[in-house]
Amino acid sequence: MHRAEARYTLPTSDAELIARHGSLIDRVARKIAARVGMKDSAEELWSVGALGLLEAARRFDGSRDVRFETFAEHRIRGAMLDELRRLDHLPRRLRADTERAQKTRASLARTLGREPEADEVASALGIGVAELAELEQLKQPVLPLLDALAVSDGQESAESRLERQNRSRRLSAAIAQLSARLQLVLQLYYVEELTFREVAKVLEVSEARVYQLHGDAVGKLKELLAE
Repeated sequence: MHRAEARYTLPTSDAELIARHGSLIDRVARKIAARVGMKDSAEELWSVGALGLLEAARRFDGSRDVRFETFAEHRIRGAMLDELRRLDHLPRRLRADTERAQKTRASLARTLGREPEADEVASALGIGVAELAELEQLKQPVLPLLDALAVSDGQESAESRLERQNRSRRLSAAIAQLSARLQLVLQLYYVEELTFREVAKVLEVSEARVYQLHGDAVGKLKELLAE
């Protein structure tokens, strides 16, 4: 564990937490807004990012070998990207980029005779692995993994409860058809809530490889659930 992180104490109030890490939200919001060509939307993303920060604080485990800001940035960015995707606020240029990434991955797979590594796709596109991960995250619809497995709050209708239980059964059956390695990636990322960097340490592979494994798992689940 980082010694500095071992002494890190989360603020006791939400207001203090946001005040302490507001600059992190600002930085991520500006970067994403610029990336999607919506610089005027940084303020809108900020409020979503603040919720991501609060969620990060609730789930942070100081015993792990990761700094809080690293963990929080991952949560903040994910919350902002999910919101953009939910609202369908992606500009034409970014939509074109996501399509190009998808086609490049497919083209490399045909050429290589195997699924390309994330760094191979990124290199072919002339971008970084992190940027590729953002493009692929934007392209994928929200995977209802946690929602399907979530515990009822006791206020849902009988119809909603049956629907949730059916989704949970279908998802569990689909996950069971994945390889043990892909199941582990999903378990670590969605259930244990490790970052991609932490998952890479557990699996003893590169972070780029984890991006690829996650994408493979999500893609196969989408196919299985569509059957």
